[in-house]
Amino acid sequence: MDRRPYLSTEMRPGDEPRTWILPLTEDECSGAGRLFGGTGLGAAVRVLEVDAARPMVWATGQFLSHALPGEDLRIEVDLVAEGRATTQARARAHVDGREVLAVIATLGRRDVDRSGVWVTPPVAPPPDECPPFPSRAAGRSVSGNLERRLVRGRTAAHEPAMDDGRVAMWVRVPDHLVVDPAFLAVLGDYVPWGGRDAVGGGLGGGQSLDNTLRVVEPVATEWILVDVRISSLVNGYAHGTVHLWSEDGHLMATASQTCQYRPPRDGELVG
Repeated sequence: MDRRPYLSTEMRPGDEPRTWILPLTEDECSGAGRLFGGTGLGAAVRVLEVDAARPMVWATGQFLSHALPGEDLRIEVDLVAEGRATTQARARAHVDGREVLAVIATLGRRDVDRSGVWVTPPVAPPPDECPPFPSRAAGRSVSGNLERRLVRGRTAAHEPAMDDGRVAMWVRVPDHLVVDPAFLAVLGDYVPWGGRDAVGGGLGGGQSLDNTLRVVEPVATEWILVDVRISSLVNGYAHGTVHLWSEDGHLMATASQTCQYRPPRDGELVG
């Protein structure tokens, strides 16, 4: 089966130049039935790369409101400054004029003869030695459509907190997709999971406020190690980073997020 870029067949050009439409289904949404933040950023990354005709360096998105299955997410691209090697750009995503996501980004590539990576992946058993980590959501969703294997994290509400703020899981790349910045943006949206496990439950639903993707070098890999590191969770807001590693330990991208939590509602299962 030929692999394709993430969202490359779901999106269609709009009726104006540099305008794109993503019809939303459950497959682009979270288990709560709303647009998954990483998917929204991934869609913006996809069209920014197409319109700029340059690879993504970094993109940051601020999530402003929700979008639902059945709605059309309209993304408008603005190439603000185009240099010889670098493009600075913006994208605005909205539904019927209601702004959902605001993105700024840099795209480009420079040929230099020195490079390096100075962070290391966590020690992790291979995916087939890790237990399945299914999504808690019933039915279709972004997480529900992914095969996931837990490396480090809580599996039940009664388990103790991950008091070093570290969780990790393997995610299998669907066999119809290539590993590219748009897909990596989706996997960078797991800080809310890490924040909840870091304090050991007692929190209501977590919601991403932003997501910044910094692209290092995507490579072909069957599995991706999603390495989440929470730095703080204070006053209901968590800050954390995600390192995305190939199966052979190659750093492909990093992401950072701030997310918010609410107190649990009466009768709500938390953990």
